[in-house]
Amino acid sequence: MVETSAGGVGWLGLAAGLYLLFEMWRGWRRGVVRHGVSVMALLVSGGIGYVFAWMTGWLSDRVIPLTPPTGRFIFGFAAGLAFYLAAVVLSSLLFKKTSQQSSGMVRLFYGAGGAFFGVIFGLLVLWGGISMVRVLGAVAQGQHAAAEDAGFGPRVMDEKLAGMKESLEAGATGQLVDRVDIVPANVYGLLTKLIQVTQSPDAMARFLAYPGTQTLLTQPKVAALFNDLAANQGASESHFLALLTSPKLAEVAGDPEVQKSFAGFDLEKALDYALQQTPTSPAHEH
Repeated sequence: MVETSAGGVGWLGLAAGLYLLFEMWRGWRRGVVRHGVSVMALLVSGGIGYVFAWMTGWLSDRVIPLTPPTGRFIFGFAAGLAFYLAAVVLSSLLFKKTSQQSSGMVRLFYGAGGAFFGVIFGLLVLWGGISMVRVLGAVAQGQHAAAEDAGFGPRVMDEKLAGMKESLEAGATGQLVDRVDIVPANVYGLLTKLIQVTQSPDAMARFLAYPGTQTLLTQPKVAALFNDLAANQGASESHFLALLTSPKLAEVAGDPEVQKSFAGFDLEKALDYALQQTPTSPAHEH
């Protein structure tokens, strides 16, 4: 296990508090309209980036010389960032900041409103940052465990990311994080187990041999998905995002019979079975 400390949790809380104070001060200076536009642009930019990545996937996967769908992420991030920066620059040109207001009451309104939006902006950034740290930490925990199972020493980066995640989830801070995080807490545990399983050929074989998995694999459209060249390449190289972006995935996900099979599939039980060193014969799922 990765060691954590109460001091690390305290520093995380202090850093978050200082960041929120900074955003309040920045919002006060920029004013209610400018910083309100920044908050709205931050919210909208994520959707724009997603849509742009989806629309240009056929191009980005060919232009970016990296494993798909890395190109789509780069295109989408660039589009979202460009929209956000354009909105911020435009609002700075069109609207006054707090110090440019002549009336004292108007300056107070502008400053207080900007500080309010500063808190909202800071919370959105922290909210996304918390999810990002926990996702990266969950992946690192899976890789850390897989390295130990294989008899290899864990990478330093995996230890640091896993330590950050565990510090964030410790004690009272962890309870607060679970309440405000947009991602359900059990998803991170499933992600860790999924990474650990996919890093081990033996564990992957046990996962595929699990009765519930075998039931899914008998579905014609699921079998077609695994026969898809892009899906096979993604699975063989552990590039599972490529599997998620396979053209056949939408067709499979929309099939009523497949949906019925997935509804009765307990992923956590299948992963736990795969991670057993000497698994017992599992009961068939209904």
